[in-house]
Amino acid sequence: MKVLFCLFAGFCLASGALARDIDGQYAVFGVGAEDCATYLVAGERSDGTRDWYRHWLLGYFSAVNNAAANTYNILGDKGLAYLLNCLEGYCAANPTTSFSTAVAEMVSLLYADRQNLAPGKKGGWQKFSDPAP
Repeated sequence: MKVLFCLFAGFCLASGALARDIDGQYAVFGVGAEDCATYLVAGERSDGTRDWYRHWLLGYFSAVNNAAANTYNILGDKGLAYLLNCLEGYCAANPTTSFSTAVAEMVSLLYADRQNLAPGKKGGWQKFSDPAP
């Protein structure tokens, strides 16, 4: 029975994590639909175009924080400058990949080191370990 429960829970988590249609597709809006080459060109411009990508990226991270199970902050202890540098390297190596795919790949790597509780909060069994004042 435990094995069956674990299989069912794993299926639910996997299908919820994908959050795509039956063909594995999902709609992407804004600059996320652009390719990595366009993102790299925007990073070189000084007209504010690169800010569109940063705002889209921060919105994406906020959505992940809201939708992903046990996630307070998908970034963990990583800063935005570090992540932008990583994205630049990924996009330089994969210029035809969409920006949204590059960001999704990054999120999948960040997930293991995410912050899963708000600062100062206790969760799970830890919240029961300290005696009441």
